[in-house]
Amino acid sequence: EALNNLKVSRYDLVISDMKMNGVSGTEILKTALEFNPETVVIIISGYGTVESSVEAIKMGAYDFIEKPFTSKKLFEVIDKAIKPNLPLSQELKNIPRELRSITHRSEKMREVIDLISRVAPTEMNTLIYGESGTGKELVARAIHSLSRGKNNPFVPVNCGALPEQLFESELFGHERGAFTGAVNTKPGLVEFAEGGTFFFDEIGEMTPSLQVKVLRMIEDRKVRRVGGKKEINVNVRIIAATNKDLERLIQENKFRDDLYYRLNSIKIEVPPLRERKEDIMPLVNHYMKQLCNSGTSVKKFTKEAEEALLNYAWPGNVRELQNVINRTYFLCSAELIRLEDIPLPISKRSDSIHSDFINLDYKNAKERILENFEIEYLKHHLKKNDGNISKTAQSCGIDRRSIHRLIVKYNIIYKD
Repeated sequence: EALNNLKVSRYDLVISDMKMNGVSGTEILKTALEFNPETVVIIISGYGTVESSVEAIKMGAYDFIEKPFTSKKLFEVIDKAIKPNLPLSQELKNIPRELRSITHRSEKMREVIDLISRVAPTEMNTLIYGESGTGKELVARAIHSLSRGKNNPFVPVNCGALPEQLFESELFGHERGAFTGAVNTKPGLVEFAEGGTFFFDEIGEMTPSLQVKVLRMIEDRKVRRVGGKKEINVNVRIIAATNKDLERLIQENKFRDDLYYRLNSIKIEVPPLRERKEDIMPLVNHYMKQLCNSGTSVKKFTKEAEEALLNYAWPGNVRELQNVINRTYFLCSAELIRLEDIPLPISKRSDSIHSDFINLDYKNAKERILENFEIEYLKHHLKKNDGNISKTAQSCGIDRRSIHRLIVKYNIIYKD
């Protein structure tokens, strides 16, 4: 239990006996320092374990206390250990709950979290870059929850989810009689976000004509409902996210450069999971802990299964990882999760970079690997679900539009 907790939470101080049933103080020490090097570890040693305790000091333990000891002695060592670290300890305690909830251990995500904490109070427009499934909306919500408008609404909208005509009506609202079916006046989503944050998810999918209207809204802080004449003042913070290269879209005349510069006041890049593998097991343990809280029993991975999780490329990033852990947890009846219990293609391809791609340049190798994965993965799930798109989308943890897009992209025949 201690080992699992050390992997998912930060502790200022760990006090551990050296000799215990099931786990040693050395294992506790190694895990504590591996997942949080700032943790102070004090080892308690009994008869015959002093030599091991000295070895623990060499491994990074702060000190060891021999049995028997008094409370006074213990508190003296704790006091001495903690006092030099008080500024850091206090700093950790001052990290807002919203940021501590972003499970991470990698330096890259620490930089992202540091940037969030500095960006949030500024109220400046923010552009979040990242591949699909990296947690861009989680970052946007964290920024909102630390901003001055945190007590007002956070309103997200997916720019690729609706046709242009409906999207404009949803965004800016419409007046009664503006079009067929508009029987009542309806405020837009932007108005609902008054005083808070409006989040444009996948803004690279927005059509050029809508880009013009959004640009005007950002510049003038005013909206006009569809079919309306009156302009309505809006006070919202704008956060946008994309998994596309907007600068390349500008060159292709698919995205307005003036809108790009308006949105890009502050830029946050969320790294893909394959570039922060230190976060994989903390995330796995985090999701496992959530499942245990739902009343199910604790399950563990074999070493081989853990290696497979660490070596997999995770093209679907954190979203794919969570989906795999959920399915594995509930479909595996045993208390110990083995390699073969993990859903394909992870268990069959623990080595994600095939030798055929090694000699290609990085960009082409990455594209080839992702293409091969998407084809193999989609064919497997379509076959498993008898070509049913809805069931396939549900089992893959992605929406129907994405399934259709991939089928068209790779010309996959999915029905007899």
